[in-house]
Amino acid sequence: MRRRGFTLIELLVGMAVAGILGTALMRLVVSSSQFVSRQEAQLEARQTARATFHLISNDLRMLPNGGVSLATPTEVDLNVPYAWGVLCRTVGSATVASLMPIDSAQYASAQPALVGWRQPDGTYQTTEWPTISTSTNLAACTADSIRVVPGGRLIEINLTDTVPPGTLMFLGRTARYSFKASLAMPGRLALFRQESPAPEQEVIGPFASDTRFRFLTGSRLTPQDAPPANLDSLLGLELVLVAESEQVPTASSAPARFELRARVKFLNSHESEKCAKSGKSDKSGKSRWRARPCEKSKKS
Repeated sequence: MRRRGFTLIELLVGMAVAGILGTALMRLVVSSSQFVSRQEAQLEARQTARATFHLISNDLRMLPNGGVSLATPTEVDLNVPYAWGVLCRTVGSATVASLMPIDSAQYASAQPALVGWRQPDGTYQTTEWPTISTSTNLAACTADSIRVVPGGRLIEINLTDTVPPGTLMFLGRTARYSFKASLAMPGRLALFRQESPAPEQEVIGPFASDTRFRFLTGSRLTPQDAPPANLDSLLGLELVLVAESEQVPTASSAPARFELRARVKFLNSHESEKCAKSGKSDKSGKSRWRARPCEKSKKS
């Protein structure tokens, strides 16, 4: 018995249906591929913004008022405390200090750019680029009942000022953050970080051109685009991080963007603006940082 084959019309109809189904399936695959590409680019931009926030905010939260020595919308210089302790007696030309416990890797990697000590009025007087060395002179501290905390360490600092034993002190490092043209990704912006005296390094990117710092001032921490004339009145920073993906997603004309805005207050930033010292230096040229809240005036 002979089997009946397909007619020409049936073949044409079958080919048409297969073509329609194939086109629909291809569009679905292409659409899914574009969606995945966009999501990966968006995730990349989001991770860049969040990593940048965590990097900068760790230093910003450590700052007392007056801890910013230079500020523009794209660059800030920070004087960041990284070790705290108590000053002991001065022996010869060196003042012994007892430091609180600190992570050994962090202490070893930090470049001590300044040392500060608390004044009776609550401000911190600082001197830059001190000479610091390890000390074994425990008696310089125990003579005034100052003990070395387990896990802490003794150091010697060459100070030109006479500071009474028992004075609270800190060691600080300088860190510069700037948004500028990337070296690794031409035509894009990146975050650069420099901890003096080490060379500047490109840390992370890319970013859009509207990435910037904004400046928090006043008792309500009002953000403004320009830094205040007196940086001692600066109480925090708003980070406007507009991160981009490194590659342009499939079927897109521009990189994916993710905008993260976050306000970070400095240490003791609850001070009102009127409590900040005017100017960065006193008559002797020594820097003075205010690091205590102002007292509220009593109503009569």
